[in-house]
Amino acid sequence: MTGLGKYPLWPGIAKKQPRVAGPSVEVLSHAARYLHGRPPSADVVVLQSADAVTPFRAEIDALAASCADRNTQFESITLGAAMDHLQKKDEARVALLWSEPDGTGRRLMIGLVPYFASRGSYGSPFAIWHVWEHIHSFISTPLLRAGYEQQAVRRFLAFAAAQGAALVEFPMFEAGGAFDNALRDVMAADGILHREIDRHERAFLRSELDEEAYLAANIRKKKRKEFNRLWNRLAEEGRLEFAVHDGGSDVGAWVDRFLTLEARGWKGKRGTAMKMRANERAYFEEICRGAYEAGTLHCTELTLDGNPVAMLTSFRSGRGVFTFKIAFDERYARYSPGTLLMLKAIGLFLRDDKVDWVDSCAVPGHPMIDHIWAERRTMSSMLVTTPHPFSVPLAGWIALAKRGEAAARKKLRVLYDRLQGDGNEQAD
Repeated sequence: MTGLGKYPLWPGIAKKQPRVAGPSVEVLSHAARYLHGRPPSADVVVLQSADAVTPFRAEIDALAASCADRNTQFESITLGAAMDHLQKKDEARVALLWSEPDGTGRRLMIGLVPYFASRGSYGSPFAIWHVWEHIHSFISTPLLRAGYEQQAVRRFLAFAAAQGAALVEFPMFEAGGAFDNALRDVMAADGILHREIDRHERAFLRSELDEEAYLAANIRKKKRKEFNRLWNRLAEEGRLEFAVHDGGSDVGAWVDRFLTLEARGWKGKRGTAMKMRANERAYFEEICRGAYEAGTLHCTELTLDGNPVAMLTSFRSGRGVFTFKIAFDERYARYSPGTLLMLKAIGLFLRDDKVDWVDSCAVPGHPMIDHIWAERRTMSSMLVTTPHPFSVPLAGWIALAKRGEAAARKKLRVLYDRLQGDGNEQAD
């Protein structure tokens, strides 16, 4: 974590923030209000349920496809499934941000930000807004239409301020991306104070090299020989095959095999496997089925005599891929099947003319993927102040508290990785 003290947070250092006139807002609790009444016409439309997302699915996906920053988690299928299965009661809301009306009164969707408001965080009695994250979140970059990024950012910040938010937290977005640049430009122009509360790197794959050259450039010869030895040893156990597909002829069977394989391992022993939690299982099944129907599901696996020993579920987004979950058969842990699968995936992705980059979605310092994927994606999290009178001192206090919390979590993660051995789990 770096840059935590980079931005001043004492009142009077930046320009005095003007009181923002609130944008017009319409709230939809369910789809029927849209389908059987007039379509919403406001600067911000707030969706309170997965059902309310339904009539906007096509527009949301068109928005996602237009964004410079890709985020599969806020596309309609995944967002709706998360709201249905992963949120606490009345937690998440979705702010749809719209352009000014044109001459015919029509508006263009220019942004989408799922969010929730909390009170009592770190002892704060004031409302803090957070871009919504859940147990399976790996990126939280808001969707902003290309060319409208600053307008969308201003609209959301004005909406949050008008609703009484003392702070807005934007977690886990790509540093240097379109959202980051738009947010910083708006804050600089409008005199908004902020504090970066986290910055870390995670494994990323993007290269012009072919498979052989990439492995030679980034993995020591001795280590490559060891991986080849493990592959050959595993192949002695039976017919070892590597396969890639989009879910096959029966995507439900793929999902069930993946969930079963994950549940056989340490997650199953601890009761945290998705198969053992009805809501998480339903979420995974729904997003895989939806991605399969949309043509964005990407599946890779190692099989031994036709039985999976390692499986990876990923999602395409534009010319990128997000690797979501990996599972492996712990009976073959001595052969590191998860690592062997990810090594095979390098060549697969580098040869795919539809793929420019692959995000591991892994935790920083991952003990497996960090050693075989050489590139890095920098992720950032930020607290942004509002005109609320206690916003600036509150930002300083919470940034300090989060810094201490992150340091403690890092120490626990190191201990956890040591206990888990080679750490074949790709993304928690």
